Amino acid sequence: MDDSDPMPPPVEGGDPACWLPSLCANCGAMIEGPPGTACWRCGGTRREGDD
Repeated sequence: MDDSDPMPPPVEGGDPACWLPSLCANCGAMIEGPPGTACWRCGGTRREGDD
């Protein structure tokens, strides 16, 4: 590779480092969707204090 070749831009995105805020506080199931989405398994909510 010579110095005239530009480097590609870094890839951004991917999964968050911690999925804990996406877990149901009652049963531990993964809740997909925006905050406030009810748990598909028990109808609970995300862990308290997490967004």
